[in-house]
Amino acid sequence: MSSKFMKSAAVLGTATLASLLLVACGSKTADKAADTSSSEAKEITFYVEEQYKAFAESAAKAYEKEAGVKVNIKTGDQMGGLDNLSLDNQSGKAPDVMMAPYDRVGSLGTDGQLSEVTLSDGAKTDDTTKSLVTVGGKVYGAPAVIESLVMYYNKDLVKEAPKTFADLENLAKDSKYAFAGEEGKTTAFLADWTNFYYAYGLLAGNGAYVFGDNGKNPKDIGLANDGAIAGIEYAKTWYDKWPKGMQDTEGAGNLIQTQFQEGKTAAIIDGPWKAQAFKDAKVNYGVATIPTLPNGKTTQPLVVVKLGSSHQALRTLKELKNS
Repeated sequence: MSSKFMKSAAVLGTATLASLLLVACGSKTADKAADTSSSEAKEITFYVEEQYKAFAESAAKAYEKEAGVKVNIKTGDQMGGLDNLSLDNQSGKAPDVMMAPYDRVGSLGTDGQLSEVTLSDGAKTDDTTKSLVTVGGKVYGAPAVIESLVMYYNKDLVKEAPKTFADLENLAKDSKYAFAGEEGKTTAFLADWTNFYYAYGLLAGNGAYVFGDNGKNPKDIGLANDGAIAGIEYAKTWYDKWPKGMQDTEGAGNLIQTQFQEGKTAAIIDGPWKAQAFKDAKVNYGVATIPTLPNGKTTQPLVVVKLGSSHQALRTLKELKNS
């Protein structure tokens, strides 16, 4: 296996925990590169879901211009592509670049489906993001842009971003945010805390954690400690204020987005992936850090690591080439 060519990459685009570039072991291009006497292959395949096709085309265009390598875009089911990776590697049909969840790194890496890569000094990764693609001391990919939850606020409703949750509680007292049809309920501030991804920052800010020893000790679970209880108790105070629909695990997210886009909500907690929808809805919104908790501490939300632009994609693809 040549150390001069990336064999296959995976880029996560979900909103679960992270998105990143991984590297796999058996595409036709990789077979060509396995011969160290041959020149570097001039053609690679980028496998993505249809929703990422425009992004892939933009990244491919920039990469082709700088690297002189033709990029063929192929669309298909993201998870299906990963499930077929073992057979595709054996037959030489595996794509060179593909979309995939970060949490498949461990199993694919240890199963020999991913090829080890070397991150260059320009990769701009820290220990936390690098750990997302490291298994057993081996690096299987390159994390790119880090995203996390933020607070969106409607500039037509509030002059400046709320700084504390006390500010949000004061907003909730304003009758203009009363929810029609449910007396005494407000939509001044909304957050989908039925979803653990969204709720974790609240719990962690109060002292909860998933695993101890910085996430390395699965025997120490901190989701039932005093901090977790404090976070949930505070969340309950908001559910007492919110419409019943906020307790719907399937529909709360849609309710939040609709209320915000219709100008009935001053502030919400969500991720950067919602920005385009708000732009399309012509919401005059601002973005700020999540307000300080009642205990005076900041929330500690989970993060998403993903490619943010074609230029970053190009740079990450180049950095996946082994030195």
